[in-house]
Amino acid sequence: MKTWSYGINSLYKTASIDLQTGPWWVFALEWAVGWCCDLAPAIPLPDAKMRLRDQEDIELNGGSPWTTWKEWYGDLSQLFHGFVHMPVFNFCQSRIQSRIVGLDYDKAKEMFYEEDKKFWDEEQDMIKDHQYDPVSERSL
Repeated sequence: MKTWSYGINSLYKTASIDLQTGPWWVFALEWAVGWCCDLAPAIPLPDAKMRLRDQEDIELNGGSPWTTWKEWYGDLSQLFHGFVHMPVFNFCQSRIQSRIVGLDYDKAKEMFYEEDKKFWDEEQDMIKDHQYDPVSERSL
């Protein structure tokens, strides 16, 4: 199966087309697990204590080896995303071949603007509203 998408960066005026090729079941699996992830409820996890074992995790936790499930993982949807969705997504991506082709920004706008006006207009509005300056941190 093949699928494609395009991406743009209105700030730097770059564009590309991404052609992905792989078995149909990989695309179906990726879609299905993403759909399940969207449906996973944001039920808070309990405040049960847990001990961190990895030194990097302990450093990220302010030096304390103790935390709670709620503090560390958040809620059920975040837990599902981290332990189900992302591993399946990575599995699927490893079986998909991707070919990215650079495209002139103006040519991309000419080709895709009519079918996706809202997207293109929002990109332009975002740049105007925030007055982005790619060299300066003042724009952040």
